[in-house]
Amino acid sequence: MVYDIGRLREHFSKSDLEVVDAFTLPKRRQEWMLSRIAEKELRARGATGRLVSYSHSGGYGAAAVDGTPIGIDVEMMRAISPGAAHLFLTRAEEALAAELRIQNALLHFWSAKEARWKQLGGSIATLKRVPLALAEERASGLLFDSVETLATGDVVVALTRPTS
Repeated sequence: MVYDIGRLREHFSKSDLEVVDAFTLPKRRQEWMLSRIAEKELRARGATGRLVSYSHSGGYGAAAVDGTPIGIDVEMMRAISPGAAHLFLTRAEEALAAELRIQNALLHFWSAKEARWKQLGGSIATLKRVPLALAEERASGLLFDSVETLATGDVVVALTRPTS
């Protein structure tokens, strides 16, 4: 995950910048560049694999690289209204989230579902239908059967676990 990178455009080729400049909104240009810089950092540190997942939120960009399907999500820390939970959680998941002690439990669920949805190739119509099974609540995150979340600083990050 990267944040507050100066001179973003210097990290990209002319053809990459054509992609960047096709975005109308400056925020979208920044998000695209930050997430791709995160990938570049991973590869510079030895990450291999042709499959990449990207995410961005509030000035943060994140990437995950692997040889098997992978998903990542980064979300700025914020409260999600319990009244909105039905939009992305099943009734059983809503009840479970309400019992957790971790702050912003709904945001952890949202981020986990986003990451898992990406790992599944976006093939599921809604986040509500993305299956999650909670294995453990930790002080700084949640461990699901297929995803792990972590609250760090002012973000929640979710990264999928290997599928095999």
